[in-house]
Amino acid sequence: MRRTSTCTRRSRKAEADSPPLAGLAVAGCLQYGTGSLAGNHWLTGLGLGLGMAALSMTFIGLEALVGFAGLGAGAAVMMLLGNPLSGLGSGPYWLPSGWSTLGQVLPPGASGSLLRSLAFFDGTGAAVPALTLAAWVALGLVLLLVADRRGAHARRDAAPDTERLAVPA
Repeated sequence: MRRTSTCTRRSRKAEADSPPLAGLAVAGCLQYGTGSLAGNHWLTGLGLGLGMAALSMTFIGLEALVGFAGLGAGAAVMMLLGNPLSGLGSGPYWLPSGWSTLGQVLPPGASGSLLRSLAFFDGTGAAVPALTLAAWVALGLVLLLVADRRGAHARRDAAPDTERLAVPA
């Protein structure tokens, strides 16, 4: 039986709040520190934050629902499939058609396309990657809600039935 404490809920809220701030910080370092990004700093930072939120919310949801094995499986899929198929090094158009499509559906590929669109092409073509990442964030939230609901049912079922345990007088 897993119990969701106030501390766990606070840490999950902090995990959900930090990607936009981290995205803005990374965009600032890349744009002003190294000069490797151009374009609107705020939009680029929010795009990076959306990519971080897509990964983190999916991982948090998998961990809440399945446990450490879910976190490991999600990380393995994102690292072993998502990164190589993302097309970040060259562009998704250099990959075979089926593989590039799969790479763009996973968060690393959608993040790279969104970053490329926002930083270098004034947001042209940013809608599809942004919607893809938003769908991954929504999936993570649904996984969290299912895990929370399942935990509430487990706590309710594990509670002792006071009527059954009452001793007649």
